[in-house]
Amino acid sequence: MTGADAPAGTAATLVYIYGPPASGKLTVAERLSELTGFPLFHNHLTVNAVRPIFPFGSPPFTEAVHKMRHAVFEAAASAGISLIFTNNSAWSQPDPRGRFEAAAANARRIMESHGGRTVFVRLTAPPSALEERVANDSRRAHDKLLDVDRLRELLADFDPSPLHPDDLTIDTGQTDPEQSARVIMAALG
Repeated sequence: MTGADAPAGTAATLVYIYGPPASGKLTVAERLSELTGFPLFHNHLTVNAVRPIFPFGSPPFTEAVHKMRHAVFEAAASAGISLIFTNNSAWSQPDPRGRFEAAAANARRIMESHGGRTVFVRLTAPPSALEERVANDSRRAHDKLLDVDRLRELLADFDPSPLHPDDLTIDTGQTDPEQSARVIMAALG
């Protein structure tokens, strides 16, 4: 069973797609959702819900975003509902990599506490492809980063290494969204 039609007691899978801005996370996740039937819970759903209330990146903003995400992971895992989550891995502010790793570990811990699993998928692309994509009009719909200079700032301190040695890595500069989604689907078993 997939998505919201999973019977009670079914172990859920969280497909955790991460990568820098404009690496194709949402595009690939949308196609993967169509193929698997897993609902898509992309990071801008929480970011955009909280942004009108708290300044972006402020401590209350970060706390609210993380609590919302954890609540969704917890509810889905406890209901046996598999889902797809996207997350930008080029964080800013103090200890960006450590905070990103902690958030991913917490998502995994939540799923495992209900007998579920997390499949981590790292998307990469050459900086030139990221810069070309960041100005794409499709990014405006979700209030995504559109500024090439800001992208360059984020990438200057970005640790592009995988979270875990066994994470599935896909170079979206070499594979289109359909191919990428099918590679992920195959990895899910």
